[in-house]
Amino acid sequence: MGERLRLSDVEHLPTDELEALIGESFDNLVTVAIAEATNGYVPQRTRRLLRKAEWRLDWQDALLCAGGELQVAAERMRYFGDPRLEVTEHRLRRVRVRINEAGVLVKQLRRNDLHHSTERKKGTNSHLTARNWLRNAFPDEYAELVAQERARRNVGEAPQDPSFRDVHDQIAYACEHGWISAPRTPEVDALLAATGTRVRIAAADDAKDQEARTPALRHPLLLGRWEAALTELGEMTVKAARAQTPHALGALPDDFASLPGTEAIGVLNARRFLAAIQQRRLERKRYVRQITHVLRERAHERPRVVSLTEAKAEAGRLLAEQHPSEYAYVRAVLRSHEERDGFLPLSLVSGTRRAAVKRGVLAALADGTWTEAVPAPAHP
Repeated sequence: MGERLRLSDVEHLPTDELEALIGESFDNLVTVAIAEATNGYVPQRTRRLLRKAEWRLDWQDALLCAGGELQVAAERMRYFGDPRLEVTEHRLRRVRVRINEAGVLVKQLRRNDLHHSTERKKGTNSHLTARNWLRNAFPDEYAELVAQERARRNVGEAPQDPSFRDVHDQIAYACEHGWISAPRTPEVDALLAATGTRVRIAAADDAKDQEARTPALRHPLLLGRWEAALTELGEMTVKAARAQTPHALGALPDDFASLPGTEAIGVLNARRFLAAIQQRRLERKRYVRQITHVLRERAHERPRVVSLTEAKAEAGRLLAEQHPSEYAYVRAVLRSHEERDGFLPLSLVSGTRRAAVKRGVLAALADGTWTEAVPAPAHP
C-alpha cells in the first residue's frame, strides 16, 4: 500500500508528487485533506488541486474520514485529559469548515455535470430533438434506414450487456470480459473463496490497523464482499459505540461522564472502531466510483458501439430528408420554445412540459393536423 504520508510532509512535497501519492492511497488523501484544512503553509497549487472537478468527490470523502478520525481522537483526549486536545479540536473545527466548503463545490460539480452531459446537450439541441421525434413518428422507416446504414458500415447490433443486480455484478462482468485489468493474487482468491465470517474478520483487521492494510479487499472482485462485511461490522458496533447510526457517530451520549471507567473506555474504543469502519466505507466508495467511471468511458469507446451510434445518427438525418415538411413542422413547434436559434432551454430538456409538447407533435403527425399550418421545409 506504500508508506503513509505525515502531516508535516504535505507542506514540503511538490504538488505533482502529492497528486501521485493521493491517487494511489486514500490514507494519503485524508492526510493531505487534514493538512490543507489546518496548515496555512500548504502551497496554493495543492489547495487548488483538491478543489479541481476531478478531485472534489474524493476530497469530500477524505474530509468526512478526517472529521470522524479527529472527532474520536478529541473524545479520547478529553476523557484522559490529554494536553493535545486543544490542537486536535482546532483541527476538527477547521476540517468541518472544509467539509461544508467541499459540499458546496460538489453540488456545483453535479449541476455542471448535469448541464454539460451528452444527454442534456442533445436535449437542448432543437435539430437533434426534431430528428429524434421523427423517429418516433416513423418507427418502421427509421428501423429500415438504421439497418441499411449498419449494412453499409458492416456493423451488426451492438452487443447488449446483461442486466446487473448491482454495481458489483457489473464490475465482475467487466473483469470477466477484460474491460478492466485486475490480476488476482493468492490472497484475493483466498478471500473470494472464504466464508462471510472470514471476510468480516479481514475487514475488521484492515480497519483496526492504520499502518497495515489488507490490499486484497481492494480488488474489484472483492469490493462487494468488503461492503457487506463493513455493513455487518457497523451494525454490530453501533450500540456499543452509542452512535446515532452505523453511518454517523453523532455526539457522545449525555450520560457518558457518569459511566464507570471500564464502560466509558469501551464506548470510546467502539467509537474509534466505528469511525475506522466509516473510513473504509468511504474508501471503498472511492474505488467503485473510479471503476465505474472507467467502465462508462470504455463503453462509449467500443468500436461497434461507436459505429452503431454513427449509423443511427445518419439514419435520423436521412429520415428528416425523406420527410422535409414533417421535419419543418417539428422544428417550427420547437422554435417557439427556443431561447436562441437552435437551442431549447434547460427547462424543456426533460419533465412533464417536454413530454406534453412531444405528445402534441406526435399526435398531429399521426392524425394529419400538422398540415394545417406547415412552414417552408427546413434543412435537416
